[in-house]
Amino acid sequence: MLKLIQRSLYSLGLSVKLAKPENFKWLQERDIETVLDIGANVGQFATKINAILPKARIISFEPLSNCYQVLATKTATKNVSAYNFALGEEDCHVEINVSKHTPSSSLLDMAQLHKDVFAGTDYSGKETIKVRRLDDVVSELGDLGKFLVKIDVQGFEDRVIKGGMNTIQQAELIIIETSFKELYKGQLLFNGIYNLLNGMGFEFQGNMTQCFNKADGSILYAESIFSNNRGKHC
Repeated sequence: MLKLIQRSLYSLGLSVKLAKPENFKWLQERDIETVLDIGANVGQFATKINAILPKARIISFEPLSNCYQVLATKTATKNVSAYNFALGEEDCHVEINVSKHTPSSSLLDMAQLHKDVFAGTDYSGKETIKVRRLDDVVSELGDLGKFLVKIDVQGFEDRVIKGGMNTIQQAELIIIETSFKELYKGQLLFNGIYNLLNGMGFEFQGNMTQCFNKADGSILYAESIFSNNRGKHC
């Protein structure tokens, strides 16, 4: 299955190199009780993390209506709560750009590099969605206990963080998509995300995966891991 996925992505101009560990003991030992799955799409990460942390409660956020319906159906028998809105820096209703390949949908305009490298991911329409701040939403979620935050929102990552700084600062771990080249116009690249999270007390731990441009071998983006440093130097 993995090879089939890799071949499919390669046909789009994307070479995927897995940089994940052979097992997830390092994650299981953190005793994570809740996972905030921000940018859930149709439940790919929710399904994966449920297998790794079967006792953890998963709270997924997905703004696209069609993807949300698939997510809700796909995770109905799992310990997953799904919400049909995006997270950002302010409460509002906005139009999101919907890609032919839904995981590439974004509130930002797509950069030319993305169009060049990922054939068939052009925007095909728009949908009006609701955006809320995580710091406003968290009171509705109950006790999170020790929690992990996953953020994969196609260039909108820094807006999610800024709208949820009080909450995110309490997370044990963050798994966040970071880009090394501009794939969405105006997005904050890896150095900016690193500085933002480092200033909040998080330490970069490496990448779970890295994705390479088939054309020149350069790294386009990664799933980066940041660990909370609170109390480390006490």
